[in-house]
Amino acid sequence: MASSRNNTRALTGAFTALIAASALALAGCSQAAPEPSSEGKAEGSASVAPPTIIKEGKLTVCTGDTPPNIFYDENNELQGVEIDIAKALADQLGLAPAFEEYAFSGLIPALQAKQCDVIMGSLYIKPEREEIANFVPYLYSGTGVGVNEKSPKKITGFDDSLCGANVVAITGATGGNGAEELSKKCEADGKPALEITLVDEGTSAVQQVIAGQVDAFIDTSEIMSFYEEQSGGTFRMVGEPTGKIRIGAATLKDNAELNTALDEAFKTLVDDGSYLAILEEWGVESNDITKPE
Repeated sequence: MASSRNNTRALTGAFTALIAASALALAGCSQAAPEPSSEGKAEGSASVAPPTIIKEGKLTVCTGDTPPNIFYDENNELQGVEIDIAKALADQLGLAPAFEEYAFSGLIPALQAKQCDVIMGSLYIKPEREEIANFVPYLYSGTGVGVNEKSPKKITGFDDSLCGANVVAITGATGGNGAEELSKKCEADGKPALEITLVDEGTSAVQQVIAGQVDAFIDTSEIMSFYEEQSGGTFRMVGEPTGKIRIGAATLKDNAELNTALDEAFKTLVDDGSYLAILEEWGVESNDITKPE
């Protein structure tokens, strides 16, 4: 487990340093994350092996840049609650975790191309995705709206106050889909549609909001809270999170063996208290998937 969880509250260089570090992600293509340490690798033989996994002794994880669940710290190392869950799952399977970073829209194509074994990148569990992949749920999430604190627009949350607003969302993410649905509702109610811009990662979206290029950013409530802290309140979330939904580890439909192994590993983390300990370290106990909806 990483040694400094307080990076979510105080990264060196604060918000500008985070922007610079996260900008390493290249839109539309993969980038190998720093090789993880194997110190936490479980003793003994791995419980799964090729062809269930693509590399002997490793759990290859497709991931993204979605703070605070996944982000780069000041040392350019991946951190976050999902990274720690991935490491803990790999350890339970007797494997070393290896992370490959993609733009959000590239996660599922990378899994389908067998460039990784599993996606753990703030991927919402939705019916259309369940047609492609099996999931092991491990977190709850919700949709939030972030604005510039000095914005003259009276945006109050994910509601009709966004009608006519210029908003930004991440390509392929639920926030963008929600924005499109809300835009249609605005038009049906005789109000102006949303103007929607799509980008490949959250730091770019937040930069646009702070620069006044757009009125609001729509994505997960976790991202909004994280960037609010990192910006010192210049960027802030408005309203309450909506649409509680599950995040999970996605494996290919024809790889039932790995799905089962990950599910059993996750149950072990829950039973022995490791899962709750990870959530507590990151201050996201409210996202506990084991609690009733």
